[in-house]
Amino acid sequence: MKLSFVLLVALLFVSFAGCKKGEPVDTVNLEAQAFTNLKYGDDASQALDVYLPANRGSETKTIVFIHGGFWLGGDKAELTDLAIKFRDRGYATASINYRLTATAENNIHPAQVNDVASAINFIQSKANDWDIATGQVALLGTSAGGHIALLYTYAYNANGNVKTVISLAGPTNLAGMQNANAQQAQVLRFLLGADAQSSPAVYQQASPVTHVSASSKPTLLFHGKLDAVVPFQQSVSLKEKLDQFNVRNKLILYDNLGHDADLNAVPGFLPEVENWLTLYLK
Repeated sequence: MKLSFVLLVALLFVSFAGCKKGEPVDTVNLEAQAFTNLKYGDDASQALDVYLPANRGSETKTIVFIHGGFWLGGDKAELTDLAIKFRDRGYATASINYRLTATAENNIHPAQVNDVASAINFIQSKANDWDIATGQVALLGTSAGGHIALLYTYAYNANGNVKTVISLAGPTNLAGMQNANAQQAQVLRFLLGADAQSSPAVYQQASPVTHVSASSKPTLLFHGKLDAVVPFQQSVSLKEKLDQFNVRNKLILYDNLGHDADLNAVPGFLPEVENWLTLYLK
């Protein structure tokens, strides 16, 4: 009897240990975390801030935020509040800096979209450590960041990790922007290393609208009709191209909105983005 009892206890112990070994890691009690100024490259500008939600796990999707600033200014801190808001809605979020143009290093296109690729690869490499999903990424950019987000998604997203893209007042046709005024023409020469007259192919290659195809990812666009920096027709033209290829898209125009809008004050912006991500970030 004593021997049988000992054997029974041993068997129960082995069975219990075996079940525990095969169970997934408990993520219910994971706390929210933030990591700032993480380096994803060697350049000083190649840094990002990451915000991880509580109770995350292998189904937790990622939103990467890309700031504006006409490709020669701006900072990831501009989108920190938005990143935290979506962190609090259950998304892993990252706000990135990228190499700016008109610097001593002469960071011309495609340096900026290459930086997005490096940032996404870095985030994906940390997926297991951070308890988040792989291959489930959305890009959200404002102004020049919108351009970079759209261009990356349409032309550089070969591995398909980016499932959807969102742009607020992002340029979509750089040749059209080049003719707006002398200042914008100069900035585009900084970005592309040439002008549209001498190098039209360069402007076409760097324009998101050029790369739309039937396989393009679902696209959400916001634009103000009072935008004096990036005309709202830039988003209208992109929508028309997306419609031609039957790509899922939505354009929201605001009658009384200019270019430098406070995202917290844009009517319906947050719920529109959240609804869009529910539909297409999967």
